[in-house]
Amino acid sequence: MANILNHTFPPNLSNLYDQKLANQLADTHGAIASLNQMSRLLHNPTLLMRPILAKEAESSAQLEGTQASMEDAYQIDLTEQTPEKRNEALEIRNYEEAMLIGVEIISKAGLKPILVREIHKRLLQGVRGQGKHPGEFRKGDVWIGVQGTTKDKAKYLPPDATQVPMLMEGLLKFVSNRENIHPLLACGIIHHRFEAIHPFEDGNGRTGRLLISLYLIDQGLLSIPILYPSGYFEKNKEEYTSALSKVDEKEDWYSWLLYFLKGMEIQAKLSLKIALDIDSLFKESRSVVEKEKANLNLIRALEQTFMQPLITSAMLSNKTNIPRPSCDRYLQILAEKRVVEDMGIHKRQRIFANRKLLNLLKNI
Repeated sequence: MANILNHTFPPNLSNLYDQKLANQLADTHGAIASLNQMSRLLHNPTLLMRPILAKEAESSAQLEGTQASMEDAYQIDLTEQTPEKRNEALEIRNYEEAMLIGVEIISKAGLKPILVREIHKRLLQGVRGQGKHPGEFRKGDVWIGVQGTTKDKAKYLPPDATQVPMLMEGLLKFVSNRENIHPLLACGIIHHRFEAIHPFEDGNGRTGRLLISLYLIDQGLLSIPILYPSGYFEKNKEEYTSALSKVDEKEDWYSWLLYFLKGMEIQAKLSLKIALDIDSLFKESRSVVEKEKANLNLIRALEQTFMQPLITSAMLSNKTNIPRPSCDRYLQILAEKRVVEDMGIHKRQRIFANRKLLNLLKNI
């Protein structure tokens, strides 16, 4: 079985460059630059970021076998859910919160070792894996295979736990100093290396995918987490695991980096399309309500329905500091204008849904 302790790290990529890789790198860089430029030009980029981040969280969780959807995550504490459904939905919400924690840490201190531990802690808070020492490197063996696989039949056996601190130190040194390696190639290298080390008892896949956007933000290629990388991995799961395995087994960085760059290009273009579709839907919705009285606060209420597509007047008031009675009225106006849908009363509170936005995201 492959042993990454025998691999050269960081890898020497000087012999890998050919026209195909160079062209793909240029195409990927261009697609991500276009996405980032669009996010900088918008009046309220957060309004577009939150739905895309929710979709990214859904795909990343579903790669790990979670059956819950993004809409289930929005329904937490609003509707009745089975304990299992709520737990899975919390995994999606935790992913979003972990990303935002990571962005905040980067804004203050850059991508430091503490960031990896902090986002892992938030990922496992209150969900399966919470008893597996969140934020702490593993002290025992882990292995990768279908559920129930024994160690001797594992598809991949990460390094011994005693090697994890040394391997993570080397990885984080590369994160802080990629030398002359292009940041997109470095991002692909970091993602593979993290997954190969598997430093935690649980949650390694999700943490590794969080680090993709966080590294691109740290390197200045993205301003906000508006990229949706996990969707590509989810749709091409066998190719994803195969490309990662080729590095493990024979240090085939070329195949992995081509796969990774192509995926990032496709997802950057998709993220741009999603963002523009959301922006178009918001402008369409805003035009419907612009002529109403109390225009400014009504627009603020509308904006919240894009950041929280299932919402109550109490939630709206909490987010905007608009008095609760006014929030009741604004949501009713949005429902009368068919901008949102009145879902009726659940758990003693009336819920409103931005159904058009939810349908847009569901059909991606």
